[in-house]
Amino acid sequence: MSITTIKNLIPFIFALIIIGFIVKLGADNRQLRISNASLTAESKQLNVKNNDLATTLQNLTDAVTDMNKLVDKEAKRRAAAEMKSQRLQEEVKDALKNNKCSIELIPDSVVDQLRRQADSIRSGKDTNSSDTGKSSG
Repeated sequence: MSITTIKNLIPFIFALIIIGFIVKLGADNRQLRISNASLTAESKQLNVKNNDLATTLQNLTDAVTDMNKLVDKEAKRRAAAEMKSQRLQEEVKDALKNNKCSIELIPDSVVDQLRRQADSIRSGKDTNSSDTGKSSG
């Protein structure tokens, strides 16, 4: 090949190189569009899942808030009941403080008998078939 032929082919070679780059850019662009479409679809799916998760978490938060309100109400109710119970105990103590029956000692044999009867009632057994404390009339 002669130098003039090479000089004449240089513009065509550059044109071929440029056309090759353009074709490569077109192929890369097409591939990037496909990837972009795929990523856009995945992003939409993730947004839907994220919204579902946010809704679920909000529902869970609402449920926990409701439960906390119920627990708080129950705690206040129990505290009030405890206070009432303590007041009643104090009233009973005050009422029985000078009562003869409340300060008189009970014999041990009577206490033992009462315990046996209470135990038998708890266990469902009747230890005394003939109760002498009841009247037959």
